[in-house]
Amino acid sequence: MAILQIAADRPGSGKSSLAGALLLHLTSAGKRTAYYKPLSPLGGDDPDVSFFSQSLLADSSLPPAPPSNTLPREGDSLEGALSSQIETQASQLKSQSDAVLLEGPDLANADGSVSSLALDLANATDSKVLAVIWYSKGLAAEFVARACQPLGERLAGVLINGVTPYRSQQAKAVLGAELAAKGIPLLGVVPEDRTMLGVSVQQIADYLNGRWVQEPENVDARVERFLIGGNIMDSGPSYFGRYSNQAVITRGARPDIQMASLTCDPCCLVLTGGDEPAEYVKSEASQKGVPLILVDTNTIDTADSLGGLLDLATSRSLQKIQRFQHLLEEHADMDALASLALS
Repeated sequence: MAILQIAADRPGSGKSSLAGALLLHLTSAGKRTAYYKPLSPLGGDDPDVSFFSQSLLADSSLPPAPPSNTLPREGDSLEGALSSQIETQASQLKSQSDAVLLEGPDLANADGSVSSLALDLANATDSKVLAVIWYSKGLAAEFVARACQPLGERLAGVLINGVTPYRSQQAKAVLGAELAAKGIPLLGVVPEDRTMLGVSVQQIADYLNGRWVQEPENVDARVERFLIGGNIMDSGPSYFGRYSNQAVITRGARPDIQMASLTCDPCCLVLTGGDEPAEYVKSEASQKGVPLILVDTNTIDTADSLGGLLDLATSRSLQKIQRFQHLLEEHADMDALASLALS
């Protein structure tokens, strides 16, 4: 029985994805696995805890996820009654489980200064720490070592996430050797993945402050690509049918483009310029279950603004957790990761 904390160098690096994927892997192997996120900026209303409870811990044989505590103010350490409370909760979970996965805090504060909370949490719960590092161009072993330095001997290894495909082999070979020379095990190099970066139709509508043209359907559908429907030279199917799980952005006053795109079953149409679509477009969309989102901005501005939405993508989807488990099985040392969680 062991406690493994998953920390990260920055928000959005993949802590929840890794915790969820490991939980699925361990439970499928018959290991009773607990999840605990001791600290959260949102306190007891953390959406990750709600997602794990409802989607990953629904099996009554698994220990329920305890509520989170409010994250201490930036610069504060974990101490006193809060530290004791977390230690007690983690000990209880450990006594009920083969493995406890702690989703820990980030290794740096919002201003870039070093945070001691991950180490404080590791000391309070006697846990090893697995650090998730988000890949960026030119990522060097020195940066990884510096980010993980506060963890000291509590560091059990690192996982590099979000690597661009053509950099994966280089990152694995070069970073792996350089980190090994620094005594830091590299346990995986996970490539970026469109499924993990996907957002729901509802998230698109909310982000754009869009209006539903008619009663929305399939608002939880996952969108992995955005395609602009403009003055295209190709036929509709050859242009719009190239990818699955896409949203099409086009002017509300272009029924020809809208009908062409609907032949290829997009997740939704984002209609720009504030123009209501033609009735026959509404009818076709309704028959196919394709939601129509109306916005007042023009097509280019709408497409540009959606770039910020991808930064808000979360892993709170069973499909995404299953996909990340698959990515780990292909690109990480799952035996080593499981061993860290179990011993």
